[in-house]
Amino acid sequence: MSIPEKMRAVLLKDFGDCDNLYIGETNVPEIKDDEVLVKVHAFGVNRADTLQRKGLYPPPPGVTDIIGLEASGEIVRVGNEAKEKWNDGDKVMVLVAGGGYAEYVAAHMGCVMKIPEGISMVDAAGIPETFLTAFQGLKLIGNIKKGDMVLIHAGASGVGTAAIQLAKFFGAKVATTVGTNEKIAYCKRIGADKIINYKHGPWVKTLQEYTRGLNRDGFDIVYDSVGKDYVEANQEVLGIDSRWIVYSCQSGPEADKLSLSTLIRKRITLSGTVLRARPIDYKTNLVKHFQDEAINGFLDGKLTAITDKAWPMENIAEAHKYMEDNLTMGKLVITVVRDK
Repeated sequence: MSIPEKMRAVLLKDFGDCDNLYIGETNVPEIKDDEVLVKVHAFGVNRADTLQRKGLYPPPPGVTDIIGLEASGEIVRVGNEAKEKWNDGDKVMVLVAGGGYAEYVAAHMGCVMKIPEGISMVDAAGIPETFLTAFQGLKLIGNIKKGDMVLIHAGASGVGTAAIQLAKFFGAKVATTVGTNEKIAYCKRIGADKIINYKHGPWVKTLQEYTRGLNRDGFDIVYDSVGKDYVEANQEVLGIDSRWIVYSCQSGPEADKLSLSTLIRKRITLSGTVLRARPIDYKTNLVKHFQDEAINGFLDGKLTAITDKAWPMENIAEAHKYMEDNLTMGKLVITVVRDK
């Protein structure tokens, strides 16, 4: 396959609102010996992308300024070291630290996964960042096990959707918080056992009654993307020897209502985590664990890649606005090459 020197990509005029995104031309990336070049069919849109657009989440040192953390497509060039694992023509989905919003993206060979049988390029584009983020939080950090009680905030988001499915896959009971009745119905369809509309008022008492009704002293895991507004409530609903994993802070980074005495009394382990800035060895290990322990769930129907909406690349600004309006129920995907 002939590879051009230039490619189309989503670029930024300046940091700011959605209108600063535009389709421009830039160089096709060069690859290292341990990388592959992927001709992108589709890429996923993540909350982190909107933050980068605003100048609030810069890429790690040495990473392209082009936005985008995940993509699907076809390998068209393989570095010498990567030839041990990958070949031209392989249909893959990739986790990257940047560059996904383009016609071609370079990916480390350890952050590449074959697309599970039966999954389209469009749906596959929404798997790597969301499912690996959720798997990292629940399994590698949270040590989720069968019978655990897990509270997942923002259950209808991309990561929330993945987290609910993974928690059920590992045999947990799942509660989640959402902001509309439509999202309640959606989370019920994907397996959540208890769903709270947080706009209907405080939810601590309801969830405490829920865990007590199952003869439990609270949740074993809280998987939190909200931050400041839920700090006090999370401590109230967590049980003894529980794990509280924070992977984003949409309501703010402050934790002024954090009680160290509650953490000590309940023996709560509080962990903060991010995936993008992790070293490549960590990401390679994460991908391996995910493939060993979870990816077969896509083959037997226990895990599903759920695409809420897909737009052509020219409509990227509309996709960002849709996400920032909190309308998402599943994954937002942008198509670059029409799926065959």
